[in-house]
Amino acid sequence: MNQTRSLLVAAALCGTAVAQTVAIFPDEYSAVAEGPFNSPNRPLAGGTSRVLLLYDAQDLAIPAGRQITRIGYRQDATLTTMDAGRTLQAEIRMGYSTATPASLTGNYANTYATTPVTVFPNGNLVLPNLRDGAAPLPNGIVWIPLTTPFTYNPAPGQNLVVEYQIFGNSGGGGTFNYRLDRADYYSPTTAGPAGCPHSGGQTPQITVAATRPGLGFSCNATRAPGNNFGMLLVTPSQGLVAPYPLTGFLPAISPACTGQVSLAGPSILTGFTSGSGTVSFSFTIPNNPIYADLRIGAQAVFFDVFAPGGAVVSNGAEVLTGANPRTALIYAAGPPQTITTGAVTRNYCPVALFEHQ
Repeated sequence: MNQTRSLLVAAALCGTAVAQTVAIFPDEYSAVAEGPFNSPNRPLAGGTSRVLLLYDAQDLAIPAGRQITRIGYRQDATLTTMDAGRTLQAEIRMGYSTATPASLTGNYANTYATTPVTVFPNGNLVLPNLRDGAAPLPNGIVWIPLTTPFTYNPAPGQNLVVEYQIFGNSGGGGTFNYRLDRADYYSPTTAGPAGCPHSGGQTPQITVAATRPGLGFSCNATRAPGNNFGMLLVTPSQGLVAPYPLTGFLPAISPACTGQVSLAGPSILTGFTSGSGTVSFSFTIPNNPIYADLRIGAQAVFFDVFAPGGAVVSNGAEVLTGANPRTALIYAAGPPQTITTGAVTRNYCPVALFEHQ
């Protein structure tokens, strides 16, 4: 017989409690208030279905032995329209897998390395409205309390699995809009102090773009000397360093020109500026996860015969390469008790919260 439970969230978490007892996946999203995408119907709004999510342990900062008591999802805050909640008839299971987001197959049973634990027995799961001005969610989070806490203690090489078996919903079992915050790669950039002005009175400025393995490193320069040769010094394994004088290398250069990247064997990209003093530098980062979480520093040098020492420099800039969310899911529509396989979507990640004690 189904057990009815109402899961509308009634209490907000204070910042201290979140820091002490909640792990966010991906873990770098602890510093990101809002992801760039939204998840319209996974995992909760896909209708009558079976949904399994795999969370890579390296992005899940839960100490071994802690008990997970609630699972949460952030509503997408970039939207202004309300998404009406539904009541689901659902069962939730948790367990471990030796599969990775890259190797996960569509077979539900084969995903598990251990017997899954039913943390929410078959019953009613009441989803609140999202972005409801009359009843706003505390901290914008949908919380699902677990009837049976799950002890997080994966063996080496194991990743967390959360499975939703949804037997129906109050909307006739169909899909509906329930747009949650969805993560992408997180790649912050930093700008160093200003460079030094060229003979035209402008100071060259560079910016670097967010990136990840498989994409390009891109640096754009503006306000540089026009129609002139320039070099970009790139340190692919080291970010910016404390500014240092360049007079030891070019004695006549302006003291306002400081170095901001290491000169211990930087890579060098070259180019010619346009008449308005712009130029772009780029290269491709190999599509290999070893190049994630890598700090890349850069600084441009431009030649100007009328500047002191014949050269000027830009500010330094740094980017931390991101990584696709280390997660994957399996989804299949239909009565979950009859489903054995589904379609795999990789790197698809509604931002998830795991409250533990």
